[in-house]
Amino acid sequence: MKKCIIIGAGEFFGEPAKILREKGDVLVIAADGGYGHCLRHGIKPDAVIGDFDSSGEKPSDCVLVCLPPEKDDTDTLAAIRYALKENYEEFHIFGGTGGRFDHTFANMQCLVFLSKQGKRGFLYGGGHTVTAVTDGGVSFPESASGTVSVFAAGDRAEGVSETGLKYSLENASVRNDFPVGVSNSFTGRRSRIFVEKGTVFVIFPEGVECEYDI
Repeated sequence: MKKCIIIGAGEFFGEPAKILREKGDVLVIAADGGYGHCLRHGIKPDAVIGDFDSSGEKPSDCVLVCLPPEKDDTDTLAAIRYALKENYEEFHIFGGTGGRFDHTFANMQCLVFLSKQGKRGFLYGGGHTVTAVTDGGVSFPESASGTVSVFAAGDRAEGVSETGLKYSLENASVRNDFPVGVSNSFTGRRSRIFVEKGTVFVIFPEGVECEYDI
């Protein structure tokens, strides 16, 4: 699966080094001020995309896509669209949280955008990973530990089930006005979160691996 790493201008929690070292076709995009993070961490991006309102630094040794300051897409979404045109399927967003909460929320919406197209997206920040699942499931291995939370990404998600966790849920309706899915726990068993219809956010500890069965 072709992977894309997007580095934004937010707080740079964690390092994408593990993914960068993996074999395969990995595209690295700096979204606007994320180019500064690349310079500081010795990461050479394949492309830099943005309106450069948060950074005046512009590279000369990679693809440069300059966007107008007044636009509908965020810099992160513009980077996602760029990679989608190149048929990338799995997206890892670093530097997309912290700072302004509206930017963090916008990046979570980008996860929904990807999920509804059958793509996989991960947003990293503050020791946690966020992903979105639409009409499908995500599984965690026995080695997973810590807490996992599930929230409706739209008005409601139907047929939500959680198995192998401390608190089970079966064929439930999860709404965006009641946080019934907050703070569940891994138990040392293989676990799965499934949604029959709709989209949910799944938040779990950074470093925990998961598998999709969409």
